[in-house]
Amino acid sequence: MFKLRFALMAALCACTVPFVLAQDEKPKQEPAKPQASVASKTAKFGSVKASDSPVTKALKASDLAGAKKLVGKEGAFEGTVVKVFSPKTNGLVILNFDKNYKNALTAVLRVKNYADFPDMQALKGKRVLISGKFEDYKGSTEIQLTKPDQVKLIAE
Repeated sequence: MFKLRFALMAALCACTVPFVLAQDEKPKQEPAKPQASVASKTAKFGSVKASDSPVTKALKASDLAGAKKLVGKEGAFEGTVVKVFSPKTNGLVILNFDKNYKNALTAVLRVKNYADFPDMQALKGKRVLISGKFEDYKGSTEIQLTKPDQVKLIAE
């Protein structure tokens, strides 16, 4: 009787251990497609004159202290896009407004909104107005981009 119970317990364990181990394995996530490959062909960035009120009232991208005061509130900042960065996973696109990204605000586009925006690479070297809710991300202030009208090209 003991041998039978032992054999049943051993068989049960042999069946469940691989199942438990399989649950612990995390599936490898495939990198997302680059934003440019899924960018909208019809969406356009708006434009605004440099002398218009939304631009003159906006924070400078380098005004980190001013932006910290606006976390949780709607607002805008303006600056020239120095780099359009996307990590290897292509899970987001970050607009940097200084060679050292820590010295300026950033605007972030997440993969779920890629197809709603024109190709973000077109913004490199352009002066833009970014609007939206200021958010804190690990001590840095940023604006999350969810709609193309949050980005406006500034015309001199």
